[in-house]
Amino acid sequence: MLARRRFHREDITFSDETQYKTSRDSLLTGRDLFAASTDEGFILHGETPVVYNQSQEKDTRMVEKSESRVEPKVTPHNGITRVYQADNVTENPHEFIVKYKGRKYDIQNLLKKHPGGSRIMKPYKGLNVDEAMVTNSHSIAAFHLFEEFVQSNQEEYQEIERLVDWNAPLLSQVGSLGDRYWEWVNLPVNRPIRLFASNGLERLTVTPWYMVPAVWIPIIFFLLYRGCSIDLKGNFVDSIPQISFAISWGILLWTFLEYTLHRKLFHMKPPADSKIFITLHFLLHGLHHKAPFDEQRLVFPPVPAMLLAVVFYTAYEMVFPVAMMNFAAGGVAIGYLCYDMTHYYLHYGSPKAETYMYVMKRYHNYHHFSYHDEGFGISSRLWDYVFGTAITLRNLKKAIEW
Repeated sequence: MLARRRFHREDITFSDETQYKTSRDSLLTGRDLFAASTDEGFILHGETPVVYNQSQEKDTRMVEKSESRVEPKVTPHNGITRVYQADNVTENPHEFIVKYKGRKYDIQNLLKKHPGGSRIMKPYKGLNVDEAMVTNSHSIAAFHLFEEFVQSNQEEYQEIERLVDWNAPLLSQVGSLGDRYWEWVNLPVNRPIRLFASNGLERLTVTPWYMVPAVWIPIIFFLLYRGCSIDLKGNFVDSIPQISFAISWGILLWTFLEYTLHRKLFHMKPPADSKIFITLHFLLHGLHHKAPFDEQRLVFPPVPAMLLAVVFYTAYEMVFPVAMMNFAAGGVAIGYLCYDMTHYYLHYGSPKAETYMYVMKRYHNYHHFSYHDEGFGISSRLWDYVFGTAITLRNLKKAIEW
């Protein structure tokens, strides 16, 4: 019997040349994709990120003003090793194991949510990603979230998550975090949040996405009907330009409210010595940054939203002329509905490259995982540009696939 030729790569032994080439090509393809998406969300270091190119440090913010980028150097096969032997593996389809610094991580539940898309991760199944994590630098928030998926040795991750009891309602606990709150709330986890012990109160704080259009579409039609039946003077056809102007003004007003509330209220850092302000911040927006993948908390609950709407409607009566008031209020409601649906889609949708939603999903990922103090627009970047808080996205060699 002829001796079988065996091909070697690092610590892997392959039984034939075809198997070796397939593994090699898969690895290189995966690395190319990984390098192409290094600016997506998980790749910056803290509040003042820097770009690293191997041993050379560049004092450059990732929010660059030019379209140039520094491509990381990748040496084929260096530092990438298999977790399992290639010849005798029966892989669990419900697991996606990678190895980092000697620890195993099951990132199956992270693939779809990864800001750089799931495609760039797939070739890394079963591999050691030490080099990839260094070459493509990740943010502090990204490393903290990564620890959620480790299968052992979670000391650093657990040190901060033990600040609260995750088996108990969180709203009554966060006020006691003091000066640790801001650090804790900006380190994301992949788990649902419970706020109240009471099931009744808890139901008021969770909202499936379809409840938003179910509640607000009838309200929009009611406001427009009210405008036509009460506010409108003269022939409807002749009033179409006036109606269109009032609705458009209301939509524009909403984009400004969206930006202002998000920046000035939702991202206002509460005083470390105020339990009330910390609790209010967490209730309003902090919980979303802590658990960005909790699909029941991605849209604003209808009950508190309608209470705020009553307050705003009262203000409209003082600001807008009678002929515009209900139409403008309807425009604001349309803008709000688009905002909430857009926000949900940016977290759970899979937009195609070169579409508006694709750009906004990348933009919002940056806001969550790297730039908490920039990129406040959700449905539009207009006011970010006006007030100098816009994030400039890079050109990628390959489009992201979520």
